[in-house]
Amino acid sequence: MKKLLISGILLAAGFSLFAGDAAAFVDLGLSSDGRTYAFGEYGKTDKSFQGYAEIYTVDIEKNDFIAGEVFKTQASAATGSKSGKAVFDELYSKANWKLKKYDFKPAPVDNLLYLRDDKKAGESEIVFKDFEGSTVEQSVFYHIKLVKTCEGSGENLRSSFFITLEKKNGDGEVISRNIVGSPDIKRKKVTDYRIDRIFSDKSGRNLVFVVEKTLSDVNGSSIRYMVETIRL
Repeated sequence: MKKLLISGILLAAGFSLFAGDAAAFVDLGLSSDGRTYAFGEYGKTDKSFQGYAEIYTVDIEKNDFIAGEVFKTQASAATGSKSGKAVFDELYSKANWKLKKYDFKPAPVDNLLYLRDDKKAGESEIVFKDFEGSTVEQSVFYHIKLVKTCEGSGENLRSSFFITLEKKNGDGEVISRNIVGSPDIKRKKVTDYRIDRIFSDKSGRNLVFVVEKTLSDVNGSSIRYMVETIRL
């Protein structure tokens, strides 16, 4: 799977920067056995200009955070004079004693399966070829789609989503189908979701979907990140 076609342009750095109250995503990487993933985000609140930072450690097979290994520095008066990056660096220094056992490293470029094009809508289907699963006689493709549901409006708005992960042959016949994420989880004031990137470990069995989410409230819109994971 590591030779799957990459869509979009490659990352020039380990994180991305956004204007306004939008978090910068930090890819801390996959563990040496490919079963654990860690990421972070940081920024400054739009109105108060206070720095914040968060680090999450994820069990890929369970698609859940690892207990005791989520770290946060909330925006406050104490972070008002600091950049989001400085707050993140301080948080990482405090958390590293727990994280270092995993030997996290970002996925190699060969394992970056998809990188979002800004022109692509959040619910557009993503298709790329599985070169390792394909043969001379038959091509195999991955078809991925984010399915979003919203209910309520304004302060009462809640949303959820899941990701369909299908493998199809060249005739469009479904070879396998998986659901990634849980539609039962309702998130307050999240108005949109977009798959930002998809990558795997070296084995190709452990997949990470980085999802950009848009939150809206009286202060306007903000961007934050989350991940969904699956072990095939």
